[in-house]
Amino acid sequence: MADFLVRDIDERVAERLKEIARQKGWPLNDVILHLLKQALGLAEPDPPPVPGDIARLRGAWNDEEARAFYEAMNAMSALPDDAPAYARKPGDESTPG
Repeated sequence: MADFLVRDIDERVAERLKEIARQKGWPLNDVILHLLKQALGLAEPDPPPVPGDIARLRGAWNDEEARAFYEAMNAMSALPDDAPAYARKPGDESTPG
């Protein structure tokens, strides 16, 4: 493999490279290599999303999480009459006093 030394990198470019490295959790060298490959059309394309990814989220709660969710929903249903309209139960047409 060849090694290259790149000089006089613009400060904005350097900061953006560092930001990408932080976001991806990659070493700076890997980010630079990846971006060079992309720019040259040599990067592997990202794999397509797996069909049904969202569907796997359904039913992912354990019993304790589901119980906490239902308790929170029940607490929301017990809001006072002066709560905003969007927070009241459906069919509750009472108006704040």
